[in-house]
Amino acid sequence: MTDKGGLWLRGEPGPDRLLVWAGLAAAASVALTCLWPGAAADPAVRAPDAGALPSATSAGGAAHAASPPLTLAIPGHVERTPVDPVTADTNGVLAVPESPARLGWWALGAHPGATRGTLLLAGHLDSADEGAGPLEALHEVPIGARVHVTTADGARHTYEIVARRTYPKADLPTDLFSADGVPRLALVTCAGLFDPDAHAYADNLVLYGVPR
Repeated sequence: MTDKGGLWLRGEPGPDRLLVWAGLAAAASVALTCLWPGAAADPAVRAPDAGALPSATSAGGAAHAASPPLTLAIPGHVERTPVDPVTADTNGVLAVPESPARLGWWALGAHPGATRGTLLLAGHLDSADEGAGPLEALHEVPIGARVHVTTADGARHTYEIVARRTYPKADLPTDLFSADGVPRLALVTCAGLFDPDAHAYADNLVLYGVPR
């Protein structure tokens, strides 16, 4: 019954699409298909929107040493969780790890500690095989919480959650996939009602953070 989901990129996929995703990222929308709704604590409950969104307008900045994220932790909410770099599969879907116990990093966006762009980390809410994953806790993470992202070079980058938004999947902001704009973090998982026929949730929850 597993229905592999991911971040769907609009447009007809072509043979060279993986070479041009950076240019297409601004036309992306999410379709994280999370299974087995009984794993989550009432997934239809929608966390209220809160906080002011960090700006996504263009911003300059010096070059930085790019090192990929290895783990994410939100003290008191999400234990240290492994992160895998991901792009798109042959169907034009962001290939987030199938296990909800691992997160996917949109590798065509910003690196942790980047002086520009959105560091996008996404994962499934739950699965039929494993139950609820760590990102179930995102629904209860408060504004002001600190997020720690550890990178392959041993550095730890800290972000403060400043806003929470729930979007219908078709309305997920396209700028979340951008390597341009002010530096910020976006954590994405599923939310809203579960459709048993489509094996999918209706919405996506996004927590926004800024560097600290």
